[in-house]
Amino acid sequence: MRVLVTGATGFLGGHLIEELAKGPHVPICAYRKGSDTGNIDRLGLEKVTFDLTDRGSMLSALRNVDAVVHLAAYYTFTGKKELYDRVNVKGTADLLQSCKEVGVKRFLYCSSTEAMGPIAAPPGDEGTPLNPQYEYGRSKARAEGLVKASGLDWTILRPSGIYGPSNLDDVAFYFITSFQGFASKFIIGSGKNYIQFVHVKDVVQGFVKALDARASIGGTYIITQARPYTYEEVYRVLAKIFQQKEPRWRVPGSLAKLMMLPIEGINLLIGRENFLYRRETVNSVTSDRAFKIDRARRDLGYEPIYDLPEGMAETVAWYRENGYL
Repeated sequence: MRVLVTGATGFLGGHLIEELAKGPHVPICAYRKGSDTGNIDRLGLEKVTFDLTDRGSMLSALRNVDAVVHLAAYYTFTGKKELYDRVNVKGTADLLQSCKEVGVKRFLYCSSTEAMGPIAAPPGDEGTPLNPQYEYGRSKARAEGLVKASGLDWTILRPSGIYGPSNLDDVAFYFITSFQGFASKFIIGSGKNYIQFVHVKDVVQGFVKALDARASIGGTYIITQARPYTYEEVYRVLAKIFQQKEPRWRVPGSLAKLMMLPIEGINLLIGRENFLYRRETVNSVTSDRAFKIDRARRDLGYEPIYDLPEGMAETVAWYRENGYL
């Protein structure tokens, strides 16, 4: 199949097109004007301009395409509601309509476990009621509804927090790289709450398997690593990799929010975004994000290759080799 991949110049998109380039499918790489297409060009892949706010670009990009993997999104946890609505919701609606107009039936949508939000009784599964904490997750949940109502042969994948080599300016990037600094000295809350990352190669595996699995049509799938880790366990993994001591101090959530207030204010004034140093983040790290992957295992044959210690070590090595640590 000729597969249009939106967001092909992004972190996940870059890894996905590299895998698809091995065959048998042919990736058609959709990129927004001004994006760096160096990876696409290096792989010698076909590329088309594409914008989620421009229906004409969608119709043009969909010519001679058999399937769509829709990764492109307005991805930030601190953005404007107007842009979440315009890009993630309306943009997805327009792309679905464009697919119907040109006769493209197969549609894979990249949602997020942030559409589910914190899990009250972990681990959550695909039937857990949606409770998104952030506007980003709310926009993903609304887009999921549009995909389900589209009449296309759809599959929805919900990756958890993605990490891995080449991931920059993202929650996982800040989480890992900040461990060498002040953030490595303390844990907010008890440290017993759950977090569940997923290596980018495992997310790629999920999309490739879903693309080929007829059983995935009409299904929603959580894509993550085999088990959640407590924050204490994650910090223990990072401490071993960085050859540092584990965080010793526990800071109550209420005190952490007071500590974040001036940092958040300074970052706002200078226009710098760092997800870690926000009061709302305190709510995130003192709640649980833990998930089951039973359905993906059953229908897709999905099995995570990476566990956290191995994946984190590989990612930290990449950051060091490329000057980010």
